[in-house]
Amino acid sequence: MPFEVESAAPDEDFLPPSWQFDDRPPEDDASIPNFWPVAERPRPDALPIPLARAQDAIARLEAGLDAASPDIATGLRARLSLHEASGFLGHLQTTVHPRDLALHEAGLTGSYAAASILGTLANELPWSAAIGLDRDTAPQDWIVDRALHYAKLWRQLATQPGNHRLDRWPAALALLGAGGLDETALSDWSDTLPNRNQTPGLLAAAGVVAGGLPERGRGDRLEPGATYVAACLWRAHGYGRSIALPFWSAPLSRIDALAQKAGSEFQIHYLDCIAEAALRGRRELGVLIGVERKAAALKAGGRSHLADAVAFALREPVVTARGLGEGIGVSTRSALDLLKRLTDEGLLREATGRSAWRAFVVEG
Repeated sequence: MPFEVESAAPDEDFLPPSWQFDDRPPEDDASIPNFWPVAERPRPDALPIPLARAQDAIARLEAGLDAASPDIATGLRARLSLHEASGFLGHLQTTVHPRDLALHEAGLTGSYAAASILGTLANELPWSAAIGLDRDTAPQDWIVDRALHYAKLWRQLATQPGNHRLDRWPAALALLGAGGLDETALSDWSDTLPNRNQTPGLLAAAGVVAGGLPERGRGDRLEPGATYVAACLWRAHGYGRSIALPFWSAPLSRIDALAQKAGSEFQIHYLDCIAEAALRGRRELGVLIGVERKAAALKAGGRSHLADAVAFALREPVVTARGLGEGIGVSTRSALDLLKRLTDEGLLREATGRSAWRAFVVEG
């Protein structure tokens, strides 16, 4: 059973989802932007609604992120990148919960294939097991590694200036399984992509995902390489200075349905996925803000490192005693005491189910 992110509550929507509108045939109207092929032009009132909804959801996410503390901003990007990786895996029919990906990325779990042979797969994937992991089928390690590469590249788009440039694409695409592209062909293709004066950034991104990479196109499944380039293009249009473009964090059912669309219908449903992914980010942001506020009310002694421990836990998707000790400069014994205090206060919870080599995550 693939990991699902719940849809946004109705009262969170800025505008109704576009699928609530009828599907009248496109009209040949000169007011429709000329970047749409004539045969695929949507009716004049179809495109603005999902575009406005997606832009609003992204703007609200970025505004909340800009107003949050640096610890929360770092932590949100880290956590949402893991939701992106989990969604990408779910689309490939591989179930790995984002928190299990966090454990794997932190080096707290080993090979899933080996664990499957030993019959300990549920111990390596505790969160996935809780939602119905098939214990006889291990996620392929190389696919999980590819998803974690996507998560890392996604984080870097917002935190490392210039990572969206064309000269960075070949190396990034190779990590995502789209290596071997002719760099000249890639450069020529990039010249055909619309600039910020021709097409709104989200529509330019939608066009990349709809068409796929040069010399490869798009098959029955959406490709992480194309969604990465789409995020780069959106960044090149002047957006995403606080966070990269979310997409795979949308509900898996929406992404799977999108892969079967074409033409203007694909563009519209892609925008709906962007809006849902941004709402996922806002929910994560709300959880982190709630933890920070609750932690601010805790009483600490004069030499307590409690505030430092909370800040570290907000930044990191998973926390171990050793990592916390090294991160804030205390002994492992002191870090264990801090983790126990935060767990007792309901701010953290143990993530592995182990009695040793434990890891903790923010409660929420």
